[in-house]
Amino acid sequence: MRVRWWHVLLLIAAAVTCLLLARWQWDRYQSGTGTLQNLGYALQWPCFAAFFIYAYRVGMRMENDKIEAENAGLTMNDLYEADLEKYGEHKPVTEIDEDFLPSRPEMDVEEFNDLVAPRRNTNTEGKGESA
Repeated sequence: MRVRWWHVLLLIAAAVTCLLLARWQWDRYQSGTGTLQNLGYALQWPCFAAFFIYAYRVGMRMENDKIEAENAGLTMNDLYEADLEKYGEHKPVTEIDEDFLPSRPEMDVEEFNDLVAPRRNTNTEGKGESA
């Protein structure tokens, strides 16, 4: 896939916008009312700019791989099989291990009612009886 001029223009606009926002947050951090949150954002915005560039490159690589496979006469199923050989088969999780979550307390209704009975029978002054 060819790199289009408007792809590059949008990528540059996104990266420059992120860097300008980082500069603005840095200036806010250095002002008298700046906080550590402003510093965090000042460090975060350049990461967003780098992610835009990374995502564009990965997207272009994926599109180019697809076009090369189609030019070689391969189908999408062939690409899927090649990915299975390269990365292995994805096995979805169908159940959770027993020791993953804490165990729930076993309690019958009478035991639960005895446990919460003192709270239900409290009657404060000036209020009606509790149900």
